[in-house]
Amino acid sequence: MRYLFLFLILSLPKLVWAVGQPVVGSKALEPLSTTNLIQWTLGLFVVLVFMGVIAWIARRMIGLSVNQTTQLRVLASLSLGHREKTMLVRAGDTHLLLGVSPGRVQTLHVFEVGEIKEGTAESTLSFQQSLRKVLRDKASI
Repeated sequence: MRYLFLFLILSLPKLVWAVGQPVVGSKALEPLSTTNLIQWTLGLFVVLVFMGVIAWIARRMIGLSVNQTTQLRVLASLSLGHREKTMLVRAGDTHLLLGVSPGRVQTLHVFEVGEIKEGTAESTLSFQQSLRKVLRDKASI
């Protein structure tokens, strides 16, 4: 009796598989069957939704860590070559003239409070023109 019960329990999975479930995936007779196409489409949709959710969460997390009331602002920038440029940066009440090149940022000059007027595009344009004139004068020396 015990052997018969054990035999039935061990043969039960074979009976279930003998019922004939649809074959999906690489063992299917027709790889472009409707069942396979639906499964691939749903799998692709799930992956794309997952990637979208991860991107949305990452954007939200980065947005929370950025201070919206920043005291650092680039007022003007001038290219000096292919890889070098100068930048006028306002940090709080201080204005800094920075030289920027790959792998290095150097403070060229620190302006006194009130020495530079800002607020209009004309002031940044005049800064660019003045800086170009100074660089040409230095180059001719």
